[in-house]
Amino acid sequence: MKTGAVCIGVGGLLLGLFACTAASSVKNGANPADRTYTLSWPVLAKQVRLTGKELEDLGGREVASSYFDRAMSYKNSRFISLPFENILRHYPEGEADAVLLDCVDDYQGLLSLADIRRFGLELATRILLAPDSERPGWLHPLLILVPEGSPAPFQERYMTANIRELRFVNLRQYYRPLDDIADRFPESAPGVQAFKDNCVYCHSAGGIGGGKGGSLLKKFDFKLAGKRDQFVARFLAFHHKDNADKQNVEQFVDHQQLKAIAGFLEKVEKP
Repeated sequence: MKTGAVCIGVGGLLLGLFACTAASSVKNGANPADRTYTLSWPVLAKQVRLTGKELEDLGGREVASSYFDRAMSYKNSRFISLPFENILRHYPEGEADAVLLDCVDDYQGLLSLADIRRFGLELATRILLAPDSERPGWLHPLLILVPEGSPAPFQERYMTANIRELRFVNLRQYYRPLDDIADRFPESAPGVQAFKDNCVYCHSAGGIGGGKGGSLLKKFDFKLAGKRDQFVARFLAFHHKDNADKQNVEQFVDHQQLKAIAGFLEKVEKP
């Protein structure tokens, strides 16, 4: 670990500018490795609680991620991270084929186990930012991390942070409300996919997803063409590279995908 880094530990606390060495003390008297996280298997009625230190004992080491730095417009970020596969190997997934990432701030990510293995995804328990990097309020461990050399596509789903629970679920059952719409209206399929890749985690629809950003269906009447255009315009005006809270989702979706998302939301019943 580098002297002078901004260290954000597993407790979600900003530990300040300090030398991350054995001699360093954690500010406010808190040990970030003591933060506990939950692994759950609803179908099996099983639950395990692990501290950050126990997760790190499954193979944590210091790594970099140019994928993360690109998404955040940072440089030289470092992490204490372990391969997600180590967790899957230690705790068999049973009948599940996906992991729901339940976050502290009502964000809700979702990753298939196939993608976790295909892209070698990792789970960061500590985040070490360069001194000149501004940290948004949502950037706390646990953090999904794309390691160096991974072919993971550039999508919002691979930047999930502030995770408190890993819930092993069935992917098809989880997405069924959205996929049913794509089945009934095949022309909406591209919009469904773009929404699943980048939006559902923050804006729930069809009874699934996170609530951090609120329901888009309550903000826009997608039945009206003018409101669909307004959605695209307001998205671009907010989710851009200069967003004060580093919510630059614009980099993950293009204008055509935004129009497809609006077209899909036209088919969704209001909550």
